[in-house]
Amino acid sequence: MKSSHPTGLHFYKRNPNPTKERHGDCGTRAISLALDLPYNKVWRAATKAIRERKLKVVRYAPGPDYELKKSTATANGGISKKAMLDALGYLGVYNWEYIKCDPETKFLKGNFPEHCIAHIPNHWVAIKDGAIWDTWDSRGKRLKKLRGYFKKTYS
Repeated sequence: MKSSHPTGLHFYKRNPNPTKERHGDCGTRAISLALDLPYNKVWRAATKAIRERKLKVVRYAPGPDYELKKSTATANGGISKKAMLDALGYLGVYNWEYIKCDPETKFLKGNFPEHCIAHIPNHWVAIKDGAIWDTWDSRGKRLKKLRGYFKKTYS
């Protein structure tokens, strides 16, 4: 089925968050929707990944004494590509890989697989059956850059 949108993509409104909130948890939503995993399970894995990547070394004075300060960040504040990969690992999903796109690649149907997690500026979005599944329509009015995408490996 063709879409009249310039991206060639359809949009299906979906929010896997049990409380239907929308608050910077796009990575969690994208994993949950793309892999059909429970939202809360994904949120916990993403939060763990984010916190482990944000451990900080605090030195109170010059010398060998330091303290590791734990992060209180959650998956509600966005997730990096590396933390996303860690979260997939915590979920036991090892057969997905990140493909980085050329800086000029646009967010258009055909530039990524029919089933993936697309990475556009400041957003992660689940793509299923060649359509966007998310709480809001991220296609926009102007074409966006496609930074990359996570896809299933078949090896």
